[in-house]
Amino acid sequence: MKKIIAGSLIASSLLWGSNSIELNINNNTLELGADYSLNSSYMLNDDSNYFLTVKYLGSEEENSNKSTQRLLSVGLKVINPYIDDHGFSLGLGMKTVVADNYSSESFIATPLELFATYNVNEQLSIETQVGYAPKILTFLDGNTYKDAMLKVNYRIIDNGYVYVGGRKIKTEYEDIGTIEYDDSVFFGYKITF
Repeated sequence: MKKIIAGSLIASSLLWGSNSIELNINNNTLELGADYSLNSSYMLNDDSNYFLTVKYLGSEEENSNKSTQRLLSVGLKVINPYIDDHGFSLGLGMKTVVADNYSSESFIATPLELFATYNVNEQLSIETQVGYAPKILTFLDGNTYKDAMLKVNYRIIDNGYVYVGGRKIKTEYEDIGTIEYDDSVFFGYKITF
């Protein structure tokens, strides 16, 4: 319960000027995220929506003496604001990821990302995101980075969504091999401004 309260307090501090904020949890993982629109701040054209993104993920295993694993990412994504006749919208992005786990190894990666959204109707949508950083985009003690996410959103109020989804995040190190940061189902909420 204290993690949810602390997460909500952190999330509320990010509300100033952001386009959306979200919080999702499961038994051992908490993720906070915010998207800030750059279009109005920098008078960018309306052909695409530009966002500065920030996410924090903390994960710990039950009954474990190991410390919490943390993943912090900051990035830029560009989303097509127009939805085609079939309800699809696409986008791409790039972010910098800093991983902190229970080992002494250091990890930074700059994965490239693809985004897709399918709007079933005005209330229901499906989102997916895939990110990958090969060796050339992974630094320090890292080798590769991979993540994938799929979630189903349901709008309950004009600017509020609840969702359920699944994600998989893997970091591969040169010396200690692969560490899985998350491979689970989660649920959460998202507020847009």
